[in-house]
Amino acid sequence: MSSIAPVAPELVIALSALFTLFSDAVFRRRERAGAWIGAVGCLLAAGLSASGGSGLTLFGGQIAVDGAALFARTITLLLATAFFVWLAGAGLRGGGVRQFAALAMFGILGALLVISARDWVVLLLALETATMPAYVLMGFERRADRGLEGALKYFLFSMVSSVVFFYGISFIVGMSGSTSFAATTLQPGAIGLVAAVFVVAGLLAKLSAVPFQWWAPDAYSAAPAASVAFVSSIPKIAGLIAFARVVALLAPQARGLTVVVAGAAVLSMLLGNLAAYPQQDLRRLMAYSGIAHAGYLLVGLAAGTAGGLRAASFYAVAYAIPSMAIMLIVAGVGVRLDDFKGLASRRPYLAWTMTLLLLSLIGVPPLAGFTGKLFVFTAAISGGLLWVAVLGVALSVVAAGFYLRIVRAMFFSEPVGTPTAPAPSPLSVAAILLCAAAVVAVGVMSSPLLSIIAFTPH
Repeated sequence: MSSIAPVAPELVIALSALFTLFSDAVFRRRERAGAWIGAVGCLLAAGLSASGGSGLTLFGGQIAVDGAALFARTITLLLATAFFVWLAGAGLRGGGVRQFAALAMFGILGALLVISARDWVVLLLALETATMPAYVLMGFERRADRGLEGALKYFLFSMVSSVVFFYGISFIVGMSGSTSFAATTLQPGAIGLVAAVFVVAGLLAKLSAVPFQWWAPDAYSAAPAASVAFVSSIPKIAGLIAFARVVALLAPQARGLTVVVAGAAVLSMLLGNLAAYPQQDLRRLMAYSGIAHAGYLLVGLAAGTAGGLRAASFYAVAYAIPSMAIMLIVAGVGVRLDDFKGLASRRPYLAWTMTLLLLSLIGVPPLAGFTGKLFVFTAAISGGLLWVAVLGVALSVVAAGFYLRIVRAMFFSEPVGTPTAPAPSPLSVAAILLCAAAVVAVGVMSSPLLSIIAFTPH
C-alpha cells in the first residue's frame, strides 16, 4: 500500500468515476445514485489524502505530495464532496445526473494529478484530463444553442492555449534534456524568457486571467449554473497550484517573468472588477468576478517569494469555496438578478447565506476572503510591489458595489413576477450551508492552514 500511497486518492476517484459512469447497470431507475457514489468516493479520497501526509513521491519523482499538494488535494476533495451532495439532492433539470457526476469525477481526477505533477509531460496530460470533461459540462444542455456555442468557444480557446503551453514545454525540454521539473534549465537570454512566457501564457488561459479571459463570460453565461459551479472552483485550485510551481521554477532563471505575472495581475483586477458592474446575468457576473480574483491570486505569485506562493495557494481555496456555493444557490433560484429580488422574504436562509458568501468575496473579516487578501497583499508589499497591493485594496472596495447589488435585490426589492423555482431539497441546503461554514472556518483558522502549505524543491 505504501508504494501507491501518493496516488491512493486518485485511484479511489478513478474507480468511483468508472462506477458512476456505469451505475445504471446496478441502480436501475435511480438516476441520483451516481451523485451519491461521487460524494462517497470524494469523501473517502479526502480521508486518504489527509491521512497520507506529505513528502511522498512516485514514479521517480514525477508525482510528489508536499504540504501545498496535501492542502490543495484535501480541500478540493472536500469541496467536491459538498458538490456531489448538492447534486444528489437537487438533480438536474431534464435528468442526466449520472453522466454529469461521472464527467465531474474525471475532471477531479485530472485536477488531483495537476496538483501533484512534478514532470512537464505529466502536467500536460493532467491538465487535459482536468479540462476535457469541463468542455462537455459547459455544453451539457445540448438543446440550448447558446450553451453549445459557449462550450465550443471554451474548447477552441483551451485547445489553442494547450498548444501554446506545449510549445513552451518543448523549448524547455530541449534546453534541459529532461522532462523533470528538477532538471529544468533555461538558457540565458531571450530564448529562455520566450519559453517561460509561452508556458505561463498557457496556464494564464486556464485561470481565465487577462489577456486570455475572453472565453469565460460567454461560456459561463450560456452554461448550466451547476456546470459553472464546478468549473469556476475545483479546476481553479489545481491550476493555481500548478501555476505557482511553474513560476517558482522558472522565475529565477527567466528575468522579467515576474513582471509579466504582475502585469497580468493588474489587468485582471481592473477588467474583472469594472466589467462586472453592468451584468444582469449572475453567471456572467461571476465570470468577471473570477477574472478579478485570478488577478488577486497572481498578486501573490508576482511577489516572487515563498510567502507569496503560500498566500496565493491559500487564496485559491478562499475564493473557490464561496464561488461554488454562490453558483449552487444560483442554480436553485435563477440566473438573473431579478430572480433574487425579494429572496429574503421567500427563503431567508438562502438570502443570509448568499450574503455571507458575497461578503467573503468582498473581503470582510473574519471570513476566508479577508484573510486570503490580507496574505496576498502582505506578500506583495514584502516583495516590493506596494503599488500593486494598494491598487488591489482599492479595487476590492470597488468590487463591493456589484456584490452588494445582489444583497440589495434580496433584501430591499420586491419580487418580479411569480417565482417559479421549486424549494431546494434538504440535501441541497445542507451542501450550501456546509460551504458557508467552511468560509467562516477557513477564515478563523487561516494561520494553522497557511502553515501547512509548503512548496518543497522540485
